[in-house]
Amino acid sequence: MHKKNILTYGHLAEGFQTFVAKEYPELNCLLAHDKQEAEQLLPKAQYVAGFNFLSKMDIGHLEWIHSFGAGVDSFMKLELPEDCLLTKTKGKMGQRMSEYCLTYILQDLNKTELYKINQASKTWNQVVPKSLSKQSVIFFGTGNISTDIAQVLQPMVKNIVGVNTSGKNKEFFDVCLSIENLDMGSLEANSIIINTLPSTKGTQNLFNKNFFSKLENVLFINIGRGNSVKEEDLIEALDQKYIRQAILDVFKEEPLPADSPLWEHPQCIVTPHISGITLLEDVKQSFKLAYEAVKSGDDHKLLVNTEKGY
Repeated sequence: MHKKNILTYGHLAEGFQTFVAKEYPELNCLLAHDKQEAEQLLPKAQYVAGFNFLSKMDIGHLEWIHSFGAGVDSFMKLELPEDCLLTKTKGKMGQRMSEYCLTYILQDLNKTELYKINQASKTWNQVVPKSLSKQSVIFFGTGNISTDIAQVLQPMVKNIVGVNTSGKNKEFFDVCLSIENLDMGSLEANSIIINTLPSTKGTQNLFNKNFFSKLENVLFINIGRGNSVKEEDLIEALDQKYIRQAILDVFKEEPLPADSPLWEHPQCIVTPHISGITLLEDVKQSFKLAYEAVKSGDDHKLLVNTEKGY
């Protein structure tokens, strides 16, 4: 049986090569140590696995690309061959992103920052925390990650609303609404909005002045993609109290520039894209599922619809 060559490069590549050598003897894993070597080895490979290192390279011969990340917007910028399959990594990212969201939701509701300030000044002020059980959570995006987070939150919150392209209901969401027919005025005041949307033409600057101006005292969490938020409009929304606090893990430009006003805004928490960091265990788990689907020709939830971009 002729071995297929799979090329890998970058963060997690060495561990991935060891995994493939042990688990898949029918594959020959080519490890590139720098981008120049990756370009030299690429013509020999039928498959590629890793974060996107293929920009400006000839990929017309590739049969399959497996992304080490859950987001594939950088791959969408490539001229993918018509018959090239694209799959992505999920693993336990949903669990870690659930913990991230829950951390900051509870911090907001329980006024932990206020009590820290009061402790420093030895101020005894009993501000009553808000109950998670009375909160409405609105997800923009109802894919794998949102579903995992919704499953964690569902027993603890009042209700969960999903906003997606179809309006089709999904498990763990009390109701799903179409983004095209969404009545922003119907979104509950004092609620929690979590964005997990991918980067597509339709999601760029979706969260803008027009969107924010229809909110009232909302907690806004962005763990999707940074280019879905118009950052100057977000700052204005914070100042106008449309948003009580913004939890931001993704940005249009990363690392976030030092001169960005988001760093110093008192109602904004900045984290360095860590809510769903890919671990080697995630890659192993997802690669196994994706490879079995590629071999059998079956569709799988990790298979990316390149027309939709997710």
